[in-house]
Order: sequence, then C-alpha cells, then structure tokens
Amino acid sequence: MRVVHVIDSLNRGGAEVMLTGMAPHFQVRGVTCDVLVLIRRPSPLEQDLLDNGIRLQFTEVRNLYSPRQIFALVRLLRGYDLIHVHLFPAQLWSVLAVALCKDRTPLVTTEHNTWNARRRWWMRPLDRWMYPHYKRIACNSEATAEHLIEWCPGIADKTTVIPNGIPLDAFENAQPATLDHVPHHVTRLVFTARFETQKDHATLLRALPSVPGAHLIFVGDGPLRPQLEQMAQSLGIRSRVTFLGWRKDVGAVLKASDIYVHSTHSDGFGIAACEAMAAGLPVVASDVPGLAQLVAGVGILFPAEDDRVLASHLNALIQSPERQNEMRMAGLQRVRELSIENTVDGYIRMYESVLQTRATQMAEVQ
Repeated sequence: MRVVHVIDSLNRGGAEVMLTGMAPHFQVRGVTCDVLVLIRRPSPLEQDLLDNGIRLQFTEVRNLYSPRQIFALVRLLRGYDLIHVHLFPAQLWSVLAVALCKDRTPLVTTEHNTWNARRRWWMRPLDRWMYPHYKRIACNSEATAEHLIEWCPGIADKTTVIPNGIPLDAFENAQPATLDHVPHHVTRLVFTARFETQKDHATLLRALPSVPGAHLIFVGDGPLRPQLEQMAQSLGIRSRVTFLGWRKDVGAVLKASDIYVHSTHSDGFGIAACEAMAAGLPVVASDVPGLAQLVAGVGILFPAEDDRVLASHLNALIQSPERQNEMRMAGLQRVRELSIENTVDGYIRMYESVLQTRATQMAEVQ
C-alpha cells in the first residue's frame, strides 16, 4: 500500500508532530509513507522524517494559499493508492487536484481540532462542499467529531474517531534534563506549545504572580514569543519564566519538571498533555472540548482564560504532594492505551476499509 500524507508545512504543531511520529511506524507495518509539504519552512521535523527514511516532497509554491498549489499537487500525487490530507488549505487544494487527475485516487483526512478559523457562517458552504469529497474523516477525539458533525451534518457517516497516540517509552523512560538556569528549590511548572493565538500562554503568565515559589518553563517557539516575553517583563515575573525554545528532548524537560499546565483556547486532543502524563507529571489544563476529555478524572481542569482559578488550583496542588502523586498514577494509567502503535493500527484499518470499498465498487462497474 502506497500512501502520501499532504500537509501545509512542518511547523512544530500537534498535527505535524503527530505525522512525524506516525510515519516510521507505517513503514514498519509495510505501508509506504511519503510526505508532501506545501510550504517549506525551517523545521527540525524535516530532518526527523529524513532520518527515519521517509521520502519528502515539496510543491515549491511559495504562497500556501495560492491556487498554483493545485497544479503542483496534480503533478506530485500520481502513483499512490491513497492520499491522506492534514490541515487547511491542504484539504481544499488536494480535493481540487484529485478532481483534475485521471485516476481519482481516494482521499482521506484527519480533523485535528474542535475549532478552526473557518467556523464562521460565511465559510460553512465551502466546508460543506469540501468534506464530502473525502472517503473517510478521522477525528482525534469524540469532541472533535461532535463539533465537525454539528458544523457539517451531512458527513456523519464518513466520520470515525482515531485518538492520537505517542511513543510511550520515549517519555516514560526519559532521563531528566539538566536545566542549570532553572532554580532547584522551586516548583517547576512546564507548558509545551507553539506561541500562537490558539494557545493561551497569557493566562498562565497572569496566574504566576499569585503562585509564589513556582518557576514557569515554556517549551516551544512561534510568532507570539516576543509579545509574551514582554508580558512577563511587565508583570514583574521575567526572572521566574524560562523560554527554552524548541527542544528535541521534550521528554527529558518534562522529567525535570514538577507540574504540567496546558492553557489553551481550544485543543482537539491535547497531545502535549498526553506526553506529560506519560512522563509522570500531574496535569492541570483548560476545560475545553477534546482536551477536557483526555484530562477529566485524572487531572485538574480550570475554566479557560481564568487565571485566578488556575492560580488557586496550582497553589493547592503544590501544597499537596499526595494529590500530585495520585494524579501522576492516574495519568500514567490513562495514557496506557494511547500509544502511537494503536493510532497507526487504527489508520491502517481505515485505509484498508477505504481501498476494499473502492475495489468492490470498481468490480461492480466492470
């Protein structure tokens, strides 16, 4: 089986990290897995894919939203059994490209979040036209599926849930990183995410002045980093916040921390929170669909954007080592079934179902 994954870019976001992690597992299972990227930007994920023997292609069209992407895809999508698309506008361009191809290779897609910028009334006709062209739509959580079906009711029969997964051993067995610039006598709070509008680093920064004895570690990068650094300065907490940038040893940084805080406006699954659980950290997270489904019952949820409630939860948790340990154990138990191997198994079953249906339909026509 030859499958090509089409994605906007290799920025260090949840979808991109998920694809990079799955690709070598597809290869091991006998599924040829190529990755086709619309926009080439500097990213460590590119080298990760190459190191694992994954064939990478780029459209070489500089503008992500240029219709020229369609014609580049027509040229590059030949010879595959299945096309698996991630994110928008790759989803739109791929539908239009396949419409121009002779063989009409089946399309599948993954919906990675409960919300996106197209959830506006004037964009609904586009989505209601686009999604039915996909043979299957995999959602990374029940919440993501529910929100998508509410937005586009006509695709309910095409939708399936395949939870995200992670390489459990890489986080469970990681050795703590040496963070010389972070004090040892404080509680280390950590958050792993891109600095972008979907995430909510600002609420965590606003909460920190009310959490004495805590030091905040941000792992990640992105366009909002300068603004957040300035915010930490203006709040008088700059010396209590460490911006690590992107790290390849995320598991090691988690192991060197005490509590994981996932502050966000929306999150279809919460793969970074899943990684933190696997590393044995208690998790405190925004109560938003998708992420809440992962954390409920094993961690602490707080109303999104409410820094006062967040600070209260953190202070109580810091004062209760027993509660921290309970959350660690519960989190480890929760992630046992969320291995990347299980996720890949789910996708392979979906691929086989789509191809079997196509073979049956072609046989009937003949």
